[in-house]
Amino acid sequence: MKVNLLCGKRNLPKNILQKKEDEAWIGIDRGALNLIESGIIPTFAVGDFDSITKEEKAYLSDKLTINPYASEKDDTDLALGIGQAIDCGYNEIDIYGATGGRLDHFMGALQILEKPAYTQQQITIKIIDHQNEISYLSTGEHHIERDINYPYISFIPIMYPTMISLTNFKYELKHASLQLGSTLTISNELIKAQGIVSITKGSVLMIKSKD
Repeated sequence: MKVNLLCGKRNLPKNILQKKEDEAWIGIDRGALNLIESGIIPTFAVGDFDSITKEEKAYLSDKLTINPYASEKDDTDLALGIGQAIDCGYNEIDIYGATGGRLDHFMGALQILEKPAYTQQQITIKIIDHQNEISYLSTGEHHIERDINYPYISFIPIMYPTMISLTNFKYELKHASLQLGSTLTISNELIKAQGIVSITKGSVLMIKSKD
C-alpha cells in the first residue's frame, strides 16, 4: 500500500501534486497546509506546526484534525510521519519537499532510509525532488528499471567495504569493493531497459538523477 508524504513545496517535480491528487497523501508540518491549498485533503497531518502562523494553523484545523507535537521531541516531524504511515499499513512511501532546505534535516531524512526496523520489514521509502530520487538498497539482488526522468544512477556505500556488481550498466562492475572515500560508483547509466545491482556485502544509497 502506497502513500506520499509532503514536507513542503521546495524542489517538487513539475505538477506532481496535480498528477498525484487522487493518491493518498500525508502532510508533514507545513506540507499539510500546502496540500490543503492545492485541493488535496491529507489522510492525516503530523508535526509541531511551528513553521506556520497562528492564522494558518487555525485554517488548517478547520480542514482536518491536527494534534501538534511539542517542539522539543526526540524525532523529526518527518520521522514521526513515516512511523505513523507504517503503523497504518503503508509499505511504500514517497517523500516530497524534503530537499533544498536545511542540510541537517536532509541528512536526518537519509538516516531514516537506513533504519533497520524499516529495511528488515522491506518498507520502500524514496526521497524525490525535481532532480533526484534517493532510495536504500540492502544486501541482495535488485532489478532496476531505466527511468528517462532520472537517467544517471549513483551508488553511495553506507558500510565499508561494500561489495557490488552492476549488470546492463554503461560501466559494469563485478564484485567491486567500495572502500571509504571511493567515488567509483558515481554517475552511471543503464544501457538496457533493466539493470541488475547485486550487493553481496554492505548496503548503499541509490541516487537517480538528471542534469
